[in-house]
Amino acid sequence: MPTSEELKVGGQRGRNVNRDLRSWLDSVRSLGLLREVRGADWELEIGALTDLNAKKNKHTLLFDNIKGYPDGFRVLTGALLDSRRVALTLGLSPSLNNLDLVKIIRERLAKAGGSIDEYLPEYVESAPLLENIQEEVDILQFPAPQWFEKDGGRYIGTSDAVITRDLETGWVNVGTYRLMLQDKKTVSIYIEAPRHARFMVKKYWDAGEPCPVAVSFGHHPLVSMSSGIEVPAGVSEFAYAGALSGQPYQLIKGPVTGLPIPADSEIAIEGYIVNEPKSEGPFGEFIGYYSTGTTQSPIVKVEAVYHRSEPILLGTCSGRPPHDYTYFRCPLRAALIWDILEKAGVQEIQGVWCHEAGYSRAFTVVSIKQMFGGHDRMAGHLASQCRPGAVAGRYVVVVDDDIDPSNLDDVIWAICSRSDPGTGIDIITNSLGTPLDPIADNAPSKSMTEYTSNRGIIFATKPFGKLIRNEFPKVVETSPELKERVTRQWAELFSD
Repeated sequence: MPTSEELKVGGQRGRNVNRDLRSWLDSVRSLGLLREVRGADWELEIGALTDLNAKKNKHTLLFDNIKGYPDGFRVLTGALLDSRRVALTLGLSPSLNNLDLVKIIRERLAKAGGSIDEYLPEYVESAPLLENIQEEVDILQFPAPQWFEKDGGRYIGTSDAVITRDLETGWVNVGTYRLMLQDKKTVSIYIEAPRHARFMVKKYWDAGEPCPVAVSFGHHPLVSMSSGIEVPAGVSEFAYAGALSGQPYQLIKGPVTGLPIPADSEIAIEGYIVNEPKSEGPFGEFIGYYSTGTTQSPIVKVEAVYHRSEPILLGTCSGRPPHDYTYFRCPLRAALIWDILEKAGVQEIQGVWCHEAGYSRAFTVVSIKQMFGGHDRMAGHLASQCRPGAVAGRYVVVVDDDIDPSNLDDVIWAICSRSDPGTGIDIITNSLGTPLDPIADNAPSKSMTEYTSNRGIIFATKPFGKLIRNEFPKVVETSPELKERVTRQWAELFSD
C-alpha cells in the first residue's frame, strides 16, 4: 500500500497542508465540488438545502446574500461529505478510497503515538481573525440558521470548536457541542454526560467559578475532524489535528481568557460558561430524531467577539442519515477502533468501518482473518465497548477477511449467509447510553449520567471448524484474473 507521504496532494513531502479555510475552499472549487448559493433564508432554507444536498449531490455549499444580512456574511456547509474532501483536508490525494483513508489515518496516528509533543500547536502573534473586534458584543450579527422546522431556535454552533482548559492539569480540550442563540450576549450550550468538557466545567463550578471558554465558529475543517471524535483524555485535539496532518496547528491566545483559538478562525467568541440554565432545544441530533425535547442547559456569557472581514460561519445539520456530517467520522472512528483492537492483542484485523447509515456510531463492521476459535468474539466485544465504539453505539458486525467492511452489500450478504440468529448474536446490557437515544427512557428526573443502553454483536463469520477443514462452501464469483481481463477488454461497459 502507498504510504501517506506518497499520497499527499501533488506528491509533495513535508509541511504542505495550507491551514486556511479560504484556501481549502479554493481547492474544493478546483475539484468541481463547490456550489455558491445566493439569497437563501437563514430560517429553514439553508437547513433544507444542506440536508437535501447531503442525501443527493453532496456538494460543498457556500451561502451568501443571506436574507436579512449583508453580502459577505456567509455560511458554509457540506465541508466533509466524502473521502475526497476528507483526504484534501489531510493533505492527501482525493483519489483515496474509504479503507485507504482508514489505513493512512492509523499510520499517522501511530507515528504520533509516541511523540505527540512533536505536534503540539504553535502560537502566533496575530491573525486575520482580529481584523474586526466588536466594541459592543452582538452575536446576532451572524446569520446563524434555524436548520429544521421543529428546532427550538437558531444554532450558531453546529460545526464549532468549543475550547476549555482543565482547572487542575491545564489540559486543553476542543469539542463540538451545540450552541443556541439566546440573545446578543448569550448562547446556551448542550454537553452530553461522557464528554471531557463537561468534567472540566464541573471543576470550575465546584470551585465556585465560571468556566472560561473560547469558541471558533469557522476554521479549517481539520479542526472539526479532531473536535468531533473521541480523542484520548489528556491529549489536546489541536495536537491530534497536528498528528493527523503531519504538522503543528497554529493558534493565537485569546485576549480575554488566554485560551487558544485557531489562527485561521473566521469567527470566534470568548466568555464564561455559567450555571444559569436556560431553555434549549429541541434540536435534531445526529441519530436523526428529536429525542431530548427542550432541556435546561448552561449558558455562555459572551465577553468578546472577533471576526474576519466577510466572515464564513462553518455550519452543519444532522437529521436522518446520511446527513451533512456523518461521513468524516467514519474513517476517523474506524481508525481509532482498529488501533484499540490491535493494542488489546486482537490479531489479523483486516479492516474496520463505521457506516453512515448508523450515523458513524451505531453500525460498526470489523473484518478479521480468523486464527482460532473465539477470535470473532474477542474482536466484536472489544469493538463494542472501547470508547470510540461505545459512545452512542448499537451494533457491531464481525466478518471474514473476504468481506469489505465498508461495503454494505458485502456485509448484509455475510450476515444473511454466515450468521445463525440462534448462536451468532451476543447481547451486552447496560452499556454506555445517551439521552439522545430515541428509545431511551427520558424521565424528567433522570440525570444525564444515568443513561445506559444495550449492544448487539453479530458474528457473520464462517464457522471456524469448517474454515480450518476447508469445508465451507466456495463462493460463486469471477476470478480476479478474469475480472481484470474482461474489464480491460470491454472498458466502455464499466466507465463512469
